[in-house]
Amino acid sequence: MTDKKAYQDNTMDILNQQLTNISAENQFLTFIVENEEYGVDVLSVQEIIRYKKPTVIPNTPESVRGVINFRGEVIPIIDLRRKFGFGDKEYNNFTVIIIIEVINKIFGMIVDQVSDILSFSKGDIQETLDFSSDINTDFISGMAKLDERLIILIKFEKLLSFNEYSVLKEIDKLDKEKDITRGEVKEKND
Repeated sequence: MTDKKAYQDNTMDILNQQLTNISAENQFLTFIVENEEYGVDVLSVQEIIRYKKPTVIPNTPESVRGVINFRGEVIPIIDLRRKFGFGDKEYNNFTVIIIIEVINKIFGMIVDQVSDILSFSKGDIQETLDFSSDINTDFISGMAKLDERLIILIKFEKLLSFNEYSVLKEIDKLDKEKDITRGEVKEKND
């Protein structure tokens, strides 16, 4: 068990180091949810952290697991298993939270496992997918082909529902109000 934990810590450290040195286009952080591989533009990724249990917020959409303290900021956490309609799975040593910024909002997404940082040429990405009009694929920016693998590339700004985005905005608003209150309290105590 300790070997798995050490391996996971090493993988997260290496990927976080790579994230700080990335500036090229068409590079994606890839991760696994329900045995499928997904990718997100590395430029939107802030950091990868070990899973920690979020504080539950009542009356939020099912995919919003709660909030965590990330570098002094309260940020919402979305479980991609729930968002994609997969069943719950027990979190393990490979479960991580990927911290991303989308539309000036920072939030975390729980994934089963982080994979790698990959670069794709334009020719490796098929941008249009022809599905029935009943299937919402607006959140998919394309399918990347790498050897025999297909990686679903996600646009998070299109993945969140209006209700979920509203919850994220409300959590952000409450956190800012708390900061203002702390500042006023601090000034009164000075």
